[in-house]
Amino acid sequence: MSVSIRGQVISTDREDGTSYMAPNVLIFRYPRDYVTSKSLIIVQPTEMAVVVIQGQVRAVLPPGSHNIQTPQNPLSSILSQLRYNQLPYDTNVYFVSTTRHEVRISGISQTDDLVPLEYEVAAYYRVAKPELFVTNVQFGNLTFTDSDLAAYVTPIVDQEVSSILNHVKLAEVFKKFADISTAVTAALKQFLMEIGIDLISVRVTRLIPQDPELRRIIQLRDLGLGIHESVRMGLARIMAEKSDPAAVNMALGVPYYPQLSTIVEIGDQLGILSAFAALRRPKEQQHQEGEGKQSEQQQ
Repeated sequence: MSVSIRGQVISTDREDGTSYMAPNVLIFRYPRDYVTSKSLIIVQPTEMAVVVIQGQVRAVLPPGSHNIQTPQNPLSSILSQLRYNQLPYDTNVYFVSTTRHEVRISGISQTDDLVPLEYEVAAYYRVAKPELFVTNVQFGNLTFTDSDLAAYVTPIVDQEVSSILNHVKLAEVFKKFADISTAVTAALKQFLMEIGIDLISVRVTRLIPQDPELRRIIQLRDLGLGIHESVRMGLARIMAEKSDPAAVNMALGVPYYPQLSTIVEIGDQLGILSAFAALRRPKEQQHQEGEGKQSEQQQ
């Protein structure tokens, strides 16, 4: 990433007017090669700046303009006497977003009857203590984003969601939205508080079976159909997609009797058809034919 210097100003603004602090960026680490003893730090209204010198947090700067040789910087007296242009110590400036952020965590769990479920949880939060947040997360690039935080808290969310779903049957799982939200909120609030983040709210945005056919059956059931009718309609849809003529019968719940000519072999077609035709004749006609044959034999 190339960073240009506008009169030794340290800021999240680029030369073209855009900002390094995109909506999903939580922390932007300014390249330390450009931090000099005469730099001016400008903090935007939606940010706070954390100055780390020799691995220790030395200043947390609120919105506004700050000279790097300020009373909050313990090196100011030394730097004012020694006319260093490049700081003689390892100095980093971290810009932290103070706006509200949203992160979505998704995963797969299962119910008490071993039905896999896909879930998604949305958490709303903001950074309350920037200095604590900067010293508790690790990142290799210049930015730390919402997706990085999502990967950081996913194991905690998965554990809390599974603790509820693993003890609930599928028929009752959709009644547990409030319980899942409560459990995830309690666990996340304590964990995020330790790293300087204030959790605002948590809500479950998705909780559906992993099997798409099971989803459709549940949807039909919720529309008012019985469970057996829902299963039949689901099977009828699959059969219709395969152009199966029995799909309508499956949907109506009546047996399907295909034409015999479509299921008998060509070589034995006449014999089988005549046998079935004989079975379908009325009993009186069969009795008359039998008497006729007996009279012929007597003559």
